[in-house]
Amino acid sequence: MDILSVRNLSKSFALRTGFGKRQEFYAVQNVSFSLRQGSCLGLVGESGCGKSTLARMLVGLLPKSGGEIFYKNSPAEEYFYNPRILQMVFQDPFSSLNPRLCVGKSIGEPYKINNLQCSGSDVAAAVQDILQEVGLEKDYYCRYPHEFSGGQRQRIAIARALVTRPEILVCDEPVSALDASHQAQVLNLLLDLKDKYGLSYLFISHNLQVISFMCDEILVMYAGEIAEQADKDELFANPLHPYTKALIASAPYIGKQGEAEALTGEAPSLTQRGTGCSFAGRCSLAKRRCFEEKPVLTGQKHKVACHFCQTD
Repeated sequence: MDILSVRNLSKSFALRTGFGKRQEFYAVQNVSFSLRQGSCLGLVGESGCGKSTLARMLVGLLPKSGGEIFYKNSPAEEYFYNPRILQMVFQDPFSSLNPRLCVGKSIGEPYKINNLQCSGSDVAAAVQDILQEVGLEKDYYCRYPHEFSGGQRQRIAIARALVTRPEILVCDEPVSALDASHQAQVLNLLLDLKDKYGLSYLFISHNLQVISFMCDEILVMYAGEIAEQADKDELFANPLHPYTKALIASAPYIGKQGEAEALTGEAPSLTQRGTGCSFAGRCSLAKRRCFEEKPVLTGQKHKVACHFCQTD
């Protein structure tokens, strides 16, 4: 069963280009996907491809410019205000925590804001329990964010997201700022919590090793659009899109040297998006058609947006 579905989701911004002049560009354009209940869907791509913009639209932090979002096949606009359905874990836990509040009060805030049934003394006990659940000590309740390491702060952010017992957790690069040992600890914690509470994850990262460890299905995003979508095993065994091949070939311990050409050049400016394929300017396979006609994401289990790639 699909717990969250997105159809043709887009987000545009206006850029001032001169006196009294504004130019509109799309950071996310016509993105569609579904998140199965109890699964982890990975979203991977270069910095600036629109991953975080997409995440912020899903949790209601940014208004969408077009498209539809469904929660269990029902229009989902109302769920933006329901903390029991969806929460988000941000990339930088330090900036997402109030430096003037001790962590106990930060984690306990959702009880007060959302009128959850819990008295004052019960809130403190509940917060201490959830601190232990994410691998922290009870007496950390009275400490402030600056007193913790990066890994501990991310555990605090996860604890705060779990207070309302949501069904969906959007994780936006949750381990990119951590060293390797703390990354492994936080990732294992997320997997344990997923199994314990039956959570569904949208997991965003630029690190393919992390994505391969966490996710069941993967979306590859380029210049605000989905280039390829497939189950994890299928994607790594049989990548179809030239961009996906280049990403996998460049990933340590995942890609095999010589399987794909290294990426050259820069991603296209979103303010100057052409009519053809966004990747055409960096693709060694590009033909005239690629610059004139935008490919459509096609396929059943393995989907790809490329004029010359064969799929199911």
